[in-house]
Amino acid sequence: MKKSKRRLTRTVVILIVLIIIIIAASVLITKFFPNKPAVGVPVYAPKGQLVPQFPSALILDKTSGVSNSYSINYSTTTNQYTAEYNSSNTVKALYNEYSSYVSNNGWTITRALTTYPTFDALSATNGSNQLQVVISMQTKGSHVTITEVVK
Repeated sequence: MKKSKRRLTRTVVILIVLIIIIIAASVLITKFFPNKPAVGVPVYAPKGQLVPQFPSALILDKTSGVSNSYSINYSTTTNQYTAEYNSSNTVKALYNEYSSYVSNNGWTITRALTTYPTFDALSATNGSNQLQVVISMQTKGSHVTITEVVK
């Protein structure tokens, strides 16, 4: 009986020591290898809000609410910030607003698509940063997707 009690005590002590080692290892791993944002995985803002890094000045139709916004971390130096909203304005009216806005705010338009009947788009650069605006026709008004890639 004494031998089985000693074995049980030894087993319990070994389990306790193993648990302590596992906890200590996890603390050390967390300390020396902190969590980094997942690369290439969208992080969504709460419904109706912009991700904090998205420049709110790029939402030109202030009467419209944001329908979707997210950020994507590609590396320590490259991040994407995207926002979407619906507007009662036409595709052409919104395109003209965005074209004027980017031209007057330090961006250079590098590509403009205006030949399609149901959508317009533009790409622009400002230094190493890139901007894409896509405006598509909906039954009532337009849907706008704005993406800024910050490098």
